[in-house]
Amino acid sequence: MQQVVIGTAGHIDHGKTSLVKALTGTNTDTLSQEKQRGITIDLGFAYLNDDITIVDVPGHQKFIRNMVAGASTIHIGLLVIAADDGIMPQTIEHLHILNSLSIDSGITVLTKMDLVDDEWSDLVETEIIEIQKRTLFENRPILKVDSLSKKGISNLKQAIISLAKTIKFTKKTEYFKMHVDRVFSKKGYGPVVTGTVKSGKIAVGNKIEILPGKIISQVRGIQTHGGNLQEVKSGDRAALNLTKIDIKVLNRGATISNPGLISITDKLLANLSMSPYTSWSLKNNQRVRIHIGTAEILARIRFNKKILDKNKTSNVIIIFERPIGVTINDLFVVRSYSPMDTIASGVVLDIDYLDNKEYISKCPKENSERIKFMISNFSHNPKTVKEWSKRYFISDNELNKNLRLLNAKVTKDEGLVYFENDLLLLKKKIMSYIKEKCSIDSFHNYVEVNNIVQSFGLSDKWVNFIVGILAKSDDIKLKSGKITLVNQSLNISNKIKLDLENIIGMIKNSDSEIISIKNIISLSSMNPKKVKELIYLLNSQSKIIQINDNMVMNDDAFNRLLTLIQKHFEKNKTLSISEFKNLSNLTRKNAIPILEFFDNSNITNREGNNRVAGESLFVK
Repeated sequence: MQQVVIGTAGHIDHGKTSLVKALTGTNTDTLSQEKQRGITIDLGFAYLNDDITIVDVPGHQKFIRNMVAGASTIHIGLLVIAADDGIMPQTIEHLHILNSLSIDSGITVLTKMDLVDDEWSDLVETEIIEIQKRTLFENRPILKVDSLSKKGISNLKQAIISLAKTIKFTKKTEYFKMHVDRVFSKKGYGPVVTGTVKSGKIAVGNKIEILPGKIISQVRGIQTHGGNLQEVKSGDRAALNLTKIDIKVLNRGATISNPGLISITDKLLANLSMSPYTSWSLKNNQRVRIHIGTAEILARIRFNKKILDKNKTSNVIIIFERPIGVTINDLFVVRSYSPMDTIASGVVLDIDYLDNKEYISKCPKENSERIKFMISNFSHNPKTVKEWSKRYFISDNELNKNLRLLNAKVTKDEGLVYFENDLLLLKKKIMSYIKEKCSIDSFHNYVEVNNIVQSFGLSDKWVNFIVGILAKSDDIKLKSGKITLVNQSLNISNKIKLDLENIIGMIKNSDSEIISIKNIISLSSMNPKKVKELIYLLNSQSKIIQINDNMVMNDDAFNRLLTLIQKHFEKNKTLSISEFKNLSNLTRKNAIPILEFFDNSNITNREGNNRVAGESLFVK
């Protein structure tokens, strides 16, 4: 069985530490200050067996931040209530925190049963059932114990073991993440950090990154339950001995992960739920304390209303006063700045969010709906499967499972994720754009692919994919980065016809019917842009051949030259530059570009200084 972490919760002096000692034999009050004051200040750890760890958290209101740090990584909550006191302020607060952090399950324990009679304990039990409605503790067992005499402890221990076996560990990511809850130095070993592995696994020798400082270190050793291990995985309590790092840069609240995976940010988009128990109303831009993972960070919360009252829910922007390493779907608790009361909880919706009102207000809380929403909102610049899985901090397999359920598509070559409806909409817009641009001038019958990229703000990869689909559907022709419409009828004016004839005449009258575009521009009265557009039109109509960016050739002259090459290769295996010059009567200045054109067109293939016949040489 994987390790299960149990966390105590409840009001100060309700017997949490005594209960843990009765269950495990371990006194978790390890700090001298705790022993003197008789209360738990920081987190204490004990082990019920090899598979179950118990985290004893402080109950005093002053140390709630330590309680949240412990509760953020537990699977089962033990809500401890003293039978003589009944429900107290921190009972309610701890219950809300456990519920907010989506703890898997819970057991309520009534302690100090030796101090009350049955009638009183039944009354307290009735009150407990009422406050636990619509929480993870609803319909869960309420067990009664006396920690001093150990009456009921055996039943509680068996209930914990049975419940632990029902916890399901679903692998949602292979990425390692652990929130640090303790830091210390061990003589002869150096810095040690402890925490519960939230996801993934880590092994001795692996490199890790400590966030938000982006500090790279290496795992020297791993311990859990006092034993050395080579590897720990999701759910395990672990102590990591780190190398090449100063303990001064380590502290509770840090997040440890694989290098380069978790983003550092000082703001994020979240869904916030006000506590049903709070007496506070949250004001827009109010300064609060955010407890996320094992960290406590000051921040301001912004939303599109003046205030949020209890039981209300809203998407909000959280702006932190210092950077934090955080991932989508991380849970958090919000406490007022002063006095410190738990007022809300929430979940991280997005980090690299689109900063517009519609995206912020409509981003869904439900996971699969949010994935769909994000993919659609990035339809102009689709991300790859790998980019989405990293952004969501889930495995590729988990993401692909969601994509299949959502009927999302993935391009074969680039792995871009999209929805068919978004693609159809873009195809229509791009086709309309192409038709519009091709009709601006009667001779302007093409659109460059790069123009679509710039005009629509689309990525190169996405445009190439869409244009490729349009080309396969016979709507357009694509050649050398230029798009023309199939079967487009050109209404060419007499003026344009005359310009075209003049260009053809210049080419025919030039030496070997080859001319540079620069010469055409200098010989004509047209501007350079118009000359290039007319040359493209003539080339697309196969009336001329454009050899390269600055050379064109008459179509008939090119075909005569091609025939000479074909006859040469009928008798010879190779063609040298000098042989080509003799065959064509061309100067070296013109011969070399034409040979390169032949190579690029697969008419010939270059082998050293010679050419051999290419696959397209005899293709008509």
